[in-house]
Amino acid sequence: MDGIVGRFYKTSEFIMKLLQLQLLWIFFSFVGLLVVGIMPATMALFATTRKWVMKREENFSLFKEFWKTFRNEFWKSNLIGFLLSIMGYVLYVNLSIMKYAEGILAICLLIGVILCSLLFITILIYIVPVFVHYNLKLSRYFTYSLMIGISYPVHTILVALIVYIVSRLFFWIPGLLPFFSMSLPAYLIMVLSLKLFERIERRRESEESISENLSNMGQKYGSVDA
Repeated sequence: MDGIVGRFYKTSEFIMKLLQLQLLWIFFSFVGLLVVGIMPATMALFATTRKWVMKREENFSLFKEFWKTFRNEFWKSNLIGFLLSIMGYVLYVNLSIMKYAEGILAICLLIGVILCSLLFITILIYIVPVFVHYNLKLSRYFTYSLMIGISYPVHTILVALIVYIVSRLFFWIPGLLPFFSMSLPAYLIMVLSLKLFERIERRRESEESISENLSNMGQKYGSVDA
């Protein structure tokens, strides 16, 4: 498995899993008649990819994991998709209004729309990885996604850049679109997101450790003073 044949086998297995995930995403999207199927299928795609990347189980069923997430998170993921659609529509309306604005009003609208668009893109980048990794209240998925994106701008730019490069790849080789258009970006985004989540967790544990040590020192010196 360490030689050329082994590497070829691992590469083939990787490509086949991406293809299976893509086909599952297409199938379950149509199961929900696209309108209410795309968002649950996307959540299931990322959840299954997360389990694959984390390697908690070597040989788990992609279909069973996909179906479990699709079924359990169907309504919640559709609600998130509905809220994202409203946010996107509001941005579109503001862009339309800009055509009729003039002078200082046009400049203010332009700055506001650019800022809101950047925040919206940040939420789009992280909300699905955050949804499949954390168990939060509905509103917290939006705020936490935004907080992560703002707190780690370099990582956010890196993810956006990779998504852009992959999209250009599909533009150059459109024949890949039916086979990897969702599964490949989901895999790359999930790999980068999991690394960031681990970094956040280590930072949180470090801060808690420092806080605990300071608290113990305070108690120690407080007892001495007493």
